[in-house]
Amino acid sequence: MKMLRLSLCLLLAMFSILVHAQTAGSISGIARDPSDAVVQDARVTVINNATGATRSVTTNSSGYYTVPNLVSGTYTVRVEKAGFNAVNFENTPLTVAQALVLNAKFTVGSVQESVTVDGAAVAPIETQSSQLSTLVDNRTIVDLPLLTRNPYELVLLSPGTNQTNDGNNGFSVNGSRDRNNNFLLDGVDNNDTSVPGGPGGIIAINPDSTQEFRVITNTFSAEYGRNTGAIIDVITRSGTNGLHGDAYWFGRYNALGARNFFNRPPDKQDPYVRNQFGFSLGGPIIKNRTFFFMNNEYQRYRTTLTGSSIVPTQAFKSGLFTTPDGGTVDVRTPTSPGNMTNLGLDPTISKVFALLPNPNAGDVIPGVTGTLNFPSPDNLNSYTWTGKIDHKITEKHQLTLRYAYNHAIDSNPFHTEFAPGLDVVSSPSYAHGVFAGLTSTLSSRTIN
Repeated sequence: MKMLRLSLCLLLAMFSILVHAQTAGSISGIARDPSDAVVQDARVTVINNATGATRSVTTNSSGYYTVPNLVSGTYTVRVEKAGFNAVNFENTPLTVAQALVLNAKFTVGSVQESVTVDGAAVAPIETQSSQLSTLVDNRTIVDLPLLTRNPYELVLLSPGTNQTNDGNNGFSVNGSRDRNNNFLLDGVDNNDTSVPGGPGGIIAINPDSTQEFRVITNTFSAEYGRNTGAIIDVITRSGTNGLHGDAYWFGRYNALGARNFFNRPPDKQDPYVRNQFGFSLGGPIIKNRTFFFMNNEYQRYRTTLTGSSIVPTQAFKSGLFTTPDGGTVDVRTPTSPGNMTNLGLDPTISKVFALLPNPNAGDVIPGVTGTLNFPSPDNLNSYTWTGKIDHKITEKHQLTLRYAYNHAIDSNPFHTEFAPGLDVVSSPSYAHGVFAGLTSTLSSRTIN
């Protein structure tokens, strides 16, 4: 028996590392009668307006109820008890990781009669936690301009957040390093552990695949852990009872953009082309039971930067060397001191030198090497796919499955080529993300 208990403890410890932070919200409160006494065994029903999913619990001996693990959305909450009028909270918004408190005050009457409260008018004041956070909802994501359609750019709307200039294009919160930020996608770790500190998670998101996200910047609860920077908690979109979809295309071109300070007429404008296009589709598979959502997005990006390298001068390549005292030695002639007559230039190195352009931006070592500036093209092709299924197994069990995939190939991410077209290294990247969640109502007062 002792060995069995020890084995169970070790098993729980091993699997505890797989538990991730919760992105779901919760609704809780206390039911009271007209005399402010708590009401036990009042029935609380929570209905998701978009999917019709229903959860029911009862208040305990303290009149308290809680309904955890709710996806973000708009809800109707009904609290009822025999001998009192029912209390309805209609059109109640619940955001990602929000702990919403709805206290019900009964009046004497029939349960068939109800008192209706506008849930949207309930002040969204966080009374269950002391953490500091900023919600970026779907309307903000869709309405505000995003230069590259990356919702993570809106993290900078949070107080205490600044863009870093260390080359990662990330952001710092309250002075912490950008490598200390923690990205979550539907509650699952979404960090690039090999190169942390980037401007977003390893699974890319876009405005059409994102429902909303919350940026938590201080006094985190214990469920998050891991990092000391900000927590960026993203929720992907889900299907509803209404079939909805869209197709889109966004284009940016140098011909339609303003020139920068160093690219003035009559100089040719730097090439720049960015095309982003895709589609979203969501709706019911079985009404009030099974729902789907999917988003595909493609990106085609073409631009040119300025590359720079140090190359031999024409004189050096032809065998005319410069000495430290400013003189020259022509290795091709027999009259130069120390030369071997009739040797000539090595044909192999001559072929190599022929591949290298001459310097065009001044000497590095006069007569030997100089700086070569040249156009360094960069082509990026990327593809992202997100798919999600929500299924009500029974009234007590609800299942969510989500799969996301990223594929990108950057033809020249580092721009370290020695000369135009030489030593160009492409960089392919792939990322897969899987999420599975089961919410079960085990009893009227127990939810897993």
